[in-house]
Amino acid sequence: MRTPKQIIEAVQKAGVTGAGGGGFPTHVKLDAQVDTVIANGSECEPLLASDKTLLKERPDLVIDGLKYAMTAVNAKTGYIAIKGHYKDAVAAIENELPPEGTINDGNIKIHKLENYYPAGDEFLTVYDVTGRIIPEGGLPLHVGVVVGNVLSLAQISNAVNGKPVTERPVTIAGSVKKPQVVTVPIGTTYNDLIQIAGGTLNPTDVLMDGGPMMGKIVKDQNLGIAKTTGGVVALPEDHFLIKMQNLTISQMVKKSKAACCQCFRCSDLCPRNLIGHALYPHMTMRTIDYNLSDPTDHITSAFLCSQCGVCELIGCDFMLLSPRQVYAEYKKQLTARGIKNPHHRADIHVIPELEYRKVSLPAIIKKLGLSEYVKETPSMGYQTVDRVRVPLNRHTGVPALPKVVPGEKVRMGDVIAASPPDKLGAVYHASIAGKITEVTDQWIEIQR
Repeated sequence: MRTPKQIIEAVQKAGVTGAGGGGFPTHVKLDAQVDTVIANGSECEPLLASDKTLLKERPDLVIDGLKYAMTAVNAKTGYIAIKGHYKDAVAAIENELPPEGTINDGNIKIHKLENYYPAGDEFLTVYDVTGRIIPEGGLPLHVGVVVGNVLSLAQISNAVNGKPVTERPVTIAGSVKKPQVVTVPIGTTYNDLIQIAGGTLNPTDVLMDGGPMMGKIVKDQNLGIAKTTGGVVALPEDHFLIKMQNLTISQMVKKSKAACCQCFRCSDLCPRNLIGHALYPHMTMRTIDYNLSDPTDHITSAFLCSQCGVCELIGCDFMLLSPRQVYAEYKKQLTARGIKNPHHRADIHVIPELEYRKVSLPAIIKKLGLSEYVKETPSMGYQTVDRVRVPLNRHTGVPALPKVVPGEKVRMGDVIAASPPDKLGAVYHASIAGKITEVTDQWIEIQR
């Protein structure tokens, strides 16, 4: 039986970070005392199936990791949160868990989520599973909960058994010839991933790292995927989602002044607003539409935005404005000025309309013009590549510093970079065996 200290040290040594997109170092998250751990398997982004595939194929790893996490934080209860309509994955988990109420059940239960977006936002997940509301500017920790992506939990199990993070499952979807889920080395280039899927349907298609709602356009396809890359989605260059991402903040401000009609729809659908947080996108848009700086709450509320995109892609699909982009710019400017989040209300209550304003995933897929890309994504297992570019800065905290030099030979699993031990950061390992061919402050390239 591992002690909490042994588990946390193994997780840090293995380089486990939040695999769901945040990239927060998992060993830091486990250095806490809570009563509940939630394995987040909602995977609410359209078209993605990496977490669902993991739960179908290796529920044992996720459950083992969940048990280790519960031991580390002294939690008595664990939940696996998963969409209820993922029947194959639910059945696979149920087959691994002892019957509830037996002496060996370990207090781990399945919580079936509805098929809405963003069910994977940990604020929504915690409320859905436990009924607890995370305070403004808070963390699950503040309500006695730790939330971890299911892949992160599987990686915790591997870490305790001596295996570092060198690979991850990735969904390749959208405008590609062979949509699929593959497991590839960390640092596999986007170009190689697309070739694994047979190439894009159009030579000018644009790639997004992540899902259609929160993913970011890939500027250089010769860069490598990160530990946080759950999917790579290709879309035509004239697709609505690509056009929205390519709008500059100055274009958005000009457009908002001409088109925002203050209909409130963005605020009515905002998931964080619906759980009681003082986030009102329409009021924030008013600050730029009429050059208002007061009340400042509607500017500093940018710190409360999760960047889920509901306000932009669903709430303002008629005027095609982006409160999300405005919030991101406000937060960037506030942070640059040294201004911290002033919003910390804890006495908050869910808005009664929450259940009626949840946006279903099928509705999002139809509204965003993604229906033609909803296809089977078979699991193709592990795929080898001859070259990787392991990114050193795609996690929360300070970048990792290289520990290798060009020409050096490495084995898979060797440490190649690490953040300073006294700083928040992560460790990186060689994801393939080979020779170090390039070292920058952004990535390390290895070739077989």
